Amino acid sequence: MDGGAALSTGLTDPRALLSAIVEGSDDAIVAVRLDGVIAGWNRGAEELYGYRSEDITGSHISVLYPEDELEVVAGILASVARGERHDLVEGVRRRRDGSTIEVEVRVSPVFNQAGTVVGASAIARSIGDQRRRERELRESQAFLEQTQEIGHIGSWRARIGPESVLTWTPEAYRIFGMSPGSVVRNLDFFNMIHPDDRQLLMESFIKVRTERARGELEVRITRPDGVPRWLLIAADAVVDHSGAVDGLSGVVQDITERKHAELGLMLDAFSDQLTGLPNRGLFLDRVGRAVTHAQRNGTKAAVMYLNLDRFERFNDARGREQGDALLRAVADRLRGALRATDTVARFGADDFGLVCESVATAAEAAERAERVLATIEHPFALDGPEAQITASVGIAVSDLDASAESMVRDAELAMHRAKEQGRNRFELYDLGLRQQVQQRFAFEASLRGALDGHELFLEFQPIASIAQGRYVGAEALVRWRHPERGVVQPNDFISVAEESGLIVPIGTWVLDSACRQLRAWRDAAPGCGDWSVSVNVAGVQLRSPEFADVVSAALARAELEPSSLCLELTESTLIDGGVVTDLVSRLHQLGVRISIDDFGTKYSSLSYLTRLAIDELKIDQSFVQGLETDRSSRAVVGAIVAIGRSLALPVTAEGVETEVQLRALQELGCETFQGFYFARPGTPDACLAQLVQPLGMAAAR
Repeated sequence: MDGGAALSTGLTDPRALLSAIVEGSDDAIVAVRLDGVIAGWNRGAEELYGYRSEDITGSHISVLYPEDELEVVAGILASVARGERHDLVEGVRRRRDGSTIEVEVRVSPVFNQAGTVVGASAIARSIGDQRRRERELRESQAFLEQTQEIGHIGSWRARIGPESVLTWTPEAYRIFGMSPGSVVRNLDFFNMIHPDDRQLLMESFIKVRTERARGELEVRITRPDGVPRWLLIAADAVVDHSGAVDGLSGVVQDITERKHAELGLMLDAFSDQLTGLPNRGLFLDRVGRAVTHAQRNGTKAAVMYLNLDRFERFNDARGREQGDALLRAVADRLRGALRATDTVARFGADDFGLVCESVATAAEAAERAERVLATIEHPFALDGPEAQITASVGIAVSDLDASAESMVRDAELAMHRAKEQGRNRFELYDLGLRQQVQQRFAFEASLRGALDGHELFLEFQPIASIAQGRYVGAEALVRWRHPERGVVQPNDFISVAEESGLIVPIGTWVLDSACRQLRAWRDAAPGCGDWSVSVNVAGVQLRSPEFADVVSAALARAELEPSSLCLELTESTLIDGGVVTDLVSRLHQLGVRISIDDFGTKYSSLSYLTRLAIDELKIDQSFVQGLETDRSSRAVVGAIVAIGRSLALPVTAEGVETEVQLRALQELGCETFQGFYFARPGTPDACLAQLVQPLGMAAAR
């Protein structure tokens, strides 16, 4: 019989119904006589205080109070006798086992039919968990604000629309020179941006919204107090529950001092004396920065090598002074033809270089070259007759392997081809790009066949627990035994697998193989039933709605419990949107453990730690390797361990190679480790031989 039927048939008496409701309530309900003697309590009170009803009935209510609050009991009973009510009184109560618990209590007088107070009812519920969560949230917020203040990095969030109000952290307000809590609309924010940077920033934000690609840009602002500053602004798309982009979020950092230092150091050593433009050395530095920025943001950088056509004839005909004047005028026009983030330089004689950041395609670079040529074609007003001259331009567009030197070299070769083709034109250097594309296609085809050809294999690196004095599992690492190139490391093929979509079948194979290997180890080594295996998961895999089913199937085939599998995800993957968040929750509900790999290496809000079901943090090896020489690395590691401890998350340090690093990590509170100090990645048999061994005495101390 269901609950509704019981109510309709067995509890027709209102008093019986009320009694059933009281008894079934999760809140602790206690009936107390005016003399303080407990007359009865419900199941909720039994669970909260630890006393059975029959054991506590007849005892004085003071048994639940600390000794220093007995006068409080008397005061409450006296006021209740006067018919007064106490709403939501917070306090500490003693349980039967001697422990204490924080509660929230409502005390009400109980009247008889004549309206006389005959007792009191106390309804209580535990607020300890709520207080703990509030405290952890405050501590997390304070930690975030403190670290942002130390690093001079602020966080921001904005919804779409000029009138939408920005959300800033305190450090963001300080960076923009505004009072914390001031209302700042999107329009107000853009009005602070330097006019030369405003359109570029708008284009960058539009690209982030439309392509959902993380963007980063250096811009100038003028604060309300009139002080100009340089800022680094990074942005990412904010996706709502439906998958639509409803705003942007990111970080902002004041880089004014860095920009001033750069300009001050380079002005003399890296300037062309005639035009004031950067010289070749500074230009190479700017190209290197542009290439790095492009590779980080998924865009391209374009280098133009410009040579004036028949400048020697002009110089011979008009004289060196007029020639220098023409070079200065050309330099001024080239400056005006570029955006604030682009750079123009003079290499010497009549050679100029231009580097353009954030170019989407080679076609866009060609369009800019056409505008440059048109700018040069207009007559120059010099002393005497107007001067007219043309230019030849070569263009090189960055690729994955681009360097500053190679791009300038390729652009110069393309410029010479433009000269050969008739001058006053541009040429794209595409031979290297074509060759790379061909090589990439060939490499991708080889990788596609590697899975079917059984060329992929796994190595495993043991994970050590100092607290337990033994190895507790291993991380699976995929390798590729190429028939011609030998063993190919993951860094050389994982990016190709992700871009081509091959990471999905490869990831499924790795997951299945790692689970089967763990089953084989457990069968071969009795008593090791709590060993686990860790597998890295790419963002592409998490965006597949079938991934949770793939994980379940792999565990079922290997006859493993879900808790024996740990999926390692990167920070950037975890904040990638609602789809990933939902999938991580499903995996956690399944019982699979979730670990954040390379924790602390990305700019991101720490709020996802409280929003997502995370089981473990992994300290990136770059921080571990810096422990011996870099004080900041020690501070970062200590902060990560503190975050893990405050959220009750275990922390594993990877990349441990020396005893000094191990000792430092232990001092900071880390207890689980992975790295060459304990064991290198090896075959399944070699890993098993290591796993069954106790930790060495040096490591276990």
